[in-house]
Amino acid sequence: MTQTPTQTDGGFMPATKISPSLLTLLLPLLLVAQPVHAIMESKLETVTCDAVKGWAWNSASPSTRVKVDIYDVTATKTTLLATVTAQTLRSDLLAAGKGDGKYGFTYVLPPSVRNALTHKISARYKGTVFELTGSPITTTLPCYGKLNDTGWQKCSTNTGNGLACPLTDYPRQDADYGRDKAASSGQLLKVGAGSAGFDYTKIANDGTALAPTVALGSGAKAWACTQDNLTGLLWEVKTTDGGLRDANSTYSWYNPNTANNGGFVGIQDNGNCTGGIACDTLSYVQAVNASKLCGKSDWRLPRVEELISLSDYTRAPAINPVYFPNTPPYWYVSSTIGPVDSGKARKGLWGIYPTSGFVADDLADLDGKKIRLVRGN
Repeated sequence: MTQTPTQTDGGFMPATKISPSLLTLLLPLLLVAQPVHAIMESKLETVTCDAVKGWAWNSASPSTRVKVDIYDVTATKTTLLATVTAQTLRSDLLAAGKGDGKYGFTYVLPPSVRNALTHKISARYKGTVFELTGSPITTTLPCYGKLNDTGWQKCSTNTGNGLACPLTDYPRQDADYGRDKAASSGQLLKVGAGSAGFDYTKIANDGTALAPTVALGSGAKAWACTQDNLTGLLWEVKTTDGGLRDANSTYSWYNPNTANNGGFVGIQDNGNCTGGIACDTLSYVQAVNASKLCGKSDWRLPRVEELISLSDYTRAPAINPVYFPNTPPYWYVSSTIGPVDSGKARKGLWGIYPTSGFVADDLADLDGKKIRLVRGN
């Protein structure tokens, strides 16, 4: 006897080829047996930058929570991303008479899928090849390039701050909207962790994702970088070990490439740094790329808007110390060159002061500044 799986509405049912003699023996059982599609119902509904959503239930056992495997399917391989349990209350399922309605599931896709490339997302009953109804969904998820929120989750009046939102007499405040609002109300799904609407994941020296508790270090599986799961940017994390990425080092801004230096070359080796390199931005970028920090060799100076995306304006300093430790109070320069600064012959160089999140466009002097490299986008 051979068995071939076939899709049915809401589930799966085995299609079986049997001999006539065996059919005679099995016919009574086949007449009373309940087919799988009659008891298993499901739907893969959406695959978006925010989440994979759907539902699944077993009508023959309404209290049993169905487990669903989520896969990323390509032409060469099928990767299991996660196994989720369909157990979230859905009022629409309850209204439709499906048990207690607790059959929904939601899964936040990892950065490896939310990368503007085409992916086929498959949802299957755990441990089987049987797809949920509507699965797979082929989609392109250009999820990066979004802006982080400010970190504010409290509202203010003309006499007080730190008040619960919303305030009827003081409507439409920052904390009333956006990712921070969703986080404060428990409705924000995250890939990693972080305060308010921020979503970070620690990345090891070898490029693998880490648990939030892993410490900074030089080993292959030690923490070295932080992934921003909203913007898609990967940031270096500074050290205090006296090595190449020591937080106390400074670098003069130097870019001899006329195609992207905005007419401002800067000066070589005029900072104060460790790591055995010339203390300027170009030398530092080249050294970090040569070291293949976190498995990557395309590190660069960030644009000023990328530096701003790290600012959490509820903190002092205005950056998350859990995911970005060793951030001394000093100017951090970007690659952004603006108009000629008034009173100076040089171009205006943009940067940020992380203690306050203050941004300035007049940093084009020749003194050493701090830098934090980034990659992506």
